[in-house]
Amino acid sequence: MAGIQRTYRISEIVEEAPKVKTFFFKYPKPARPGQFVMTWVPSAEEVPMSVSYSGGGNLGITVFSIGPTTNKLNSLKVGDYVGLRGPYGNSFKLKGDTIALIAGGTGAAPLSFFAESLLNEDIKVHALLGARSKNHLIFKKRFEEMPYVDVHCATDDGSYGHKGFVTEIFETLLKREKFDQVYTCGPPAMIQKVFEICKREKIGLQASLESYMKCGIGLCGSCALGPYLVCKDGPVFNLKQLKKIYKNDN
Repeated sequence: MAGIQRTYRISEIVEEAPKVKTFFFKYPKPARPGQFVMTWVPSAEEVPMSVSYSGGGNLGITVFSIGPTTNKLNSLKVGDYVGLRGPYGNSFKLKGDTIALIAGGTGAAPLSFFAESLLNEDIKVHALLGARSKNHLIFKKRFEEMPYVDVHCATDDGSYGHKGFVTEIFETLLKREKFDQVYTCGPPAMIQKVFEICKREKIGLQASLESYMKCGIGLCGSCALGPYLVCKDGPVFNLKQLKKIYKNDN
């Protein structure tokens, strides 16, 4: 099944924020937090989408309208069909018992899925969520319903939580907390800033990276970043790997 695209009926749609919706499907293969599925609708390109929910024969993807394919996806209704294949890629791995999850925008989707997978673990989790405004904060309630998670929010316009960047909250937390591992997903500039902080503080990091993909299985090379293919070697990369990627970019 991994390399074969099949169509699946949309069973539920949840509107998360302006231009952001989560689509649910009955899907036979479970995904791990951090993995992605290649997603297709007629007359549009196939694109990778992070899995935001998986379990009990269901799969969810959270879609932000930013281009032709995602616009087309977000115009669909319950009962419509979408082509899916996967899941592909590696996943987040729990390391340590005090961790930070740093999300920008829809980066909260795979990180909230990861946080829910830790339900039976004796850990302390800080979820740091950043968005343009209060209306664009997604999965805040989902994180807050997890008893082992402390939620911190930052908005660009100051409409909720800290006014400014979510990485500024991280810098403040580092003055009073010692983290065993940091997990991040979001805009490239935010991820690079998290990387710089973790490198400076010598904290383990796992970052989910995005890249343009055609095949999703390491054949076409379109998703190359530094010495890696995001689809095959990632999409989750550790601090050692990120040093090679950012060294290559500079």
